[in-house]
Amino acid sequence: MRDHSHHIQLTREEAVRQMLVAVDELPGGFGWCAGEVAKRSAVERVSVPEACGRVLAADVRARATLPTCLTCAMDSIAVRFDAFEAASAGGALPDTTTWERGRDWEFANTGTAMPAGFDTAIVVEHVTFSEDGERVLAVDAAPSARFAGTRLAGSSMREGDVLATAGSVVSPDIAARIAGGNVSTVPVTRRPRVAFIPTGDELQTPGSPFVAAGKNIETNSVLCQLKVEGWGGIFVPFQTVRDRPEEIHAALAEACGTADIVVLNAGSSKGSGDWSCEVMEEMGRVICHQTNHGPGHHSSYAVIKETPVVGISGPSGGASPTMDFYLRPLIRHFLGLEAVVPRVSARLVESFPAAHAHGHKGARVPGRPLPGEKRPLEDGPDGFFAIRFLNVAPGPDGTLEARPVAGGPGSAAVAACNAYCMVPTGPGVEPPQVGCVLQVEFR
Repeated sequence: MRDHSHHIQLTREEAVRQMLVAVDELPGGFGWCAGEVAKRSAVERVSVPEACGRVLAADVRARATLPTCLTCAMDSIAVRFDAFEAASAGGALPDTTTWERGRDWEFANTGTAMPAGFDTAIVVEHVTFSEDGERVLAVDAAPSARFAGTRLAGSSMREGDVLATAGSVVSPDIAARIAGGNVSTVPVTRRPRVAFIPTGDELQTPGSPFVAAGKNIETNSVLCQLKVEGWGGIFVPFQTVRDRPEEIHAALAEACGTADIVVLNAGSSKGSGDWSCEVMEEMGRVICHQTNHGPGHHSSYAVIKETPVVGISGPSGGASPTMDFYLRPLIRHFLGLEAVVPRVSARLVESFPAAHAHGHKGARVPGRPLPGEKRPLEDGPDGFFAIRFLNVAPGPDGTLEARPVAGGPGSAAVAACNAYCMVPTGPGVEPPQVGCVLQVEFR
C-alpha cells in the first residue's frame, strides 16, 4: 500500500494563499500579477463591444473633447439670457409676441449645437407656439442663469481624461462611456487558458448509446467548462485519461505546456488506481495534497513546469464548490481581480438537517467502532469543516436569510440551491443554531 503519511493538509484559505504566492514567484510570471514582461504578454486589444465582461489592462483615455461646442441639453428654444435677466431676478417675463425666429429665438434640440448668437435654452414644455410654429406666443418660466439648459464645451470629457481605469471589469455602461470618448478598441487582460484533464477507468462520455456495467458518466468537463467560461477563462478540454501513471504524466506534460492553468480531476484519494498526487510529486512541487473540508477533502495544488495545477476530487457534487474554492481564485488572479470572492452575512432561520450518513459526517456512537462504510475523520490542527448547502434570500426586514437544503452533494435539491457555507464538524461539534449569522458564498 502506498504511503500517504507525508501528505500536506491545509485549510482552504492557506492553500489559496500559498498557491498565489507560488504563482507570483514563477520566473515567467503569471498573468497580470507578475513582472512587466508578463503583463505585456497577457494583454490583447479588442473592440469595445468585445471588451464587455473583460478586465481592462490599462487606463482608457478620451480621444476627443465633448461636447465640442456649446450644446443644447434638452429639446428647447434657444434664447439670449439678457432678455430674461430681469425675470430671473424676480421681474416680469418678457413679451415674446413680437419675437422673430432666427433673430430673437430658434429651435434647439437635444445634443445639437446651440444656434449662433444664443447662449441659453428653455425647454419647449414652457413655451406656447403659434399654429405654424414660427412664433413664440408666451414663455411661462425664466432660465435660472446664463447657459442654463446647455452643456459647455468639454463639460462631459476632455481629450486625455480617464474614462475607465485599469483593473475595471467592462460593463455595458462603461463600454458606452468608452465609445463616447471616440475610442473603438481597448487593451484587456488576456483570458487564461484552462486545461481540464478527467481521469478514471470508470468514466464514460455523456450521450453514449448505453452505459456499460461499472461505468459512470463523466460530467465534470461540462461543469468545469461552464464555470471557466463564466469566470472569464478559455476552456481547453482533454480526453479522459485512464488510471495509469504514465498516461497521467503525459497528459499533464502536454497540458502544462499549452495552458495557463491545469485542472486534474480525481485520482487523488487512496484507491489503488489513484495516482494523481504521486505523479504531481514526480513532475513538480505539491503545495498541498488535501484540505480540511468535505466534500472536496482530497483537493490539491501543485506547480508543474511553471504552471499551476488544481487537483479537483470527486463527482460534480463535490467538484463544484471546490472549483469555486481553488480554481476561481487562480483565474481571477490571472485577470488582475481580487482573488477571493467576498462572503456575505446571512441569518440562519431553519435548523440544519441531520448529518449525511456518508464519510466523516456520520455520527460516531461512543464505545463502538466506526462502521466500515464511513471514512474516518482526518482531522488536523485547524479542525475539519463541512460544506453545507443553502438557499439564501432577503427576509421581510431586508436582511439575508439562510435556509439549509436537505440532501447530499449532487442531489437535485443541492443542485438547485444558490449558496453554501463551511461549518465545523466532527465528534461532539454541534451544528450552528437557528438565529446565528453565517458567512455564506453565492454559487
